[in-house]
Amino acid sequence: MKRSLMVILVLSLFIIITGCSSSGSNELVEDKTAQQIAEESFDKWYGIDSYDMDLSMNMKMSMASETIDISMDGQATVFQNPMKMKMVMDTTIPGMDQNMQITQYMVEEGQVITIYQQLDGQWYKTVIDDPAMSQMMQMDPRENMELFMDNLIQAEIVGEEKIGERDTYRIDLLASSEIFDQVLGDMTDESLGLNSEMIGSDLLSKIGDMKYTVWIDKDTLETVKCSMDLTENMRNLGSAMAEDQDTPEELKEVFNNMEMSMEYSILNHNKAQDFTVPDEAKNAMDLPMGA
Repeated sequence: MKRSLMVILVLSLFIIITGCSSSGSNELVEDKTAQQIAEESFDKWYGIDSYDMDLSMNMKMSMASETIDISMDGQATVFQNPMKMKMVMDTTIPGMDQNMQITQYMVEEGQVITIYQQLDGQWYKTVIDDPAMSQMMQMDPRENMELFMDNLIQAEIVGEEKIGERDTYRIDLLASSEIFDQVLGDMTDESLGLNSEMIGSDLLSKIGDMKYTVWIDKDTLETVKCSMDLTENMRNLGSAMAEDQDTPEELKEVFNNMEMSMEYSILNHNKAQDFTVPDEAKNAMDLPMGA
């Protein structure tokens, strides 16, 4: 169970880190391709100092003949250089009478990433000093954009939508499955608490291409909303694991019928309110990665 949740955490975190008013066209987008519009929007987004996010994630999986349906909704505040993030999520977990609130801080200090997390009123602290994982989480946002665009195989404007008061282009992006291998392939065993052979290049090559939808303001080129459905990727991963008799049965079962999707909106570009990590979090007990 711990191994399964750790793989899911890493994949979800990657996606989150890398990985989201007038009508008509204007000089910002005129004669530009969908890829050029997306590149300029991402560059604009990654160039700001701070922003807020509204985000949601839904995940359904089967374990021991039981279907587990988990949903998370919340808000995040992100400062990009150095990285500092606060996230408050309301989580619906089967078997619990009420939602569980998770508060998490992530802070970059030098070459070390520290995660503070409050669960059921108890604070825990995790220090990530593994070079490969720290490098992934500290990756410059423009390098994230470059990595995604280097693996882009298709970009298409599929419509125009109004998001709140904003007129946006809806753009579908498709990145090669090689992006998973490039980001996750170099992680050490200690990072994931897994044998590296379980999530090696051969396995990641079968995960399938990554589909990503973005809504971009037609007038400002600001990224307004992003959406991903990873259900097909997770099931491809489960099928690949099923072919390997060395893969633990719990992992095969978890990924084989998994459904996973996420959506987030970008708010308050360069206007996010600053925050500090509370003392009770800084003094929390250590929880090693992969424990």
